Amino acid sequence: MKKYKRNEIAKILLEILLTVGFISIALAAPNAVQLFRYFHSRNARERERIKQSLVQLRKRGFIKQEDNLDGYFVLTAKGKARAMRYKIEDLKIARQKKWDKKWRIVMFDVPEEKKRARQAINFALKKIGCVHYQKSVFITPFPCEKEVDFVGDAFDVREHIRIVTAERVEGSPAFEGKFGI
Repeated sequence: MKKYKRNEIAKILLEILLTVGFISIALAAPNAVQLFRYFHSRNARERERIKQSLVQLRKRGFIKQEDNLDGYFVLTAKGKARAMRYKIEDLKIARQKKWDKKWRIVMFDVPEEKKRARQAINFALKKIGCVHYQKSVFITPFPCEKEVDFVGDAFDVREHIRIVTAERVEGSPAFEGKFGI
């Protein structure tokens, strides 16, 4: 098993549960013994680290053990939110081989009572590859609907985000330089 940093095993476990949850209806994942194959664990010590991560995730309220299915774990709402935020860390907008000459403008107007979500959206849009155009407005030359949907759903504010596709944008030469197109 490779050397995992602190909390990296927990992150992988949550992402596995999230992925399996999107595939299955019940959001259920296999028990810990079957999870060992994802880590290529070679000995009892490595398997024990994985089990301890599951115990810690359960104590922190990110997963719960399914009552009617012995050894099965389910993501809680808190766990799903955390797993989606972990996924955002790895999310990037894919570059097109040939630019279609269209700009995607992502705008959001998140209410004040969801201020933390607004700040998180701002950070996440920068992280996935959008560039600030104006306050609460970002721009990218690449299709980004799936990524924006995922980010909006992760923070439960998708209904406050809009995407506009435009052929001409004021100041576009500067943005073309930023995106290298």
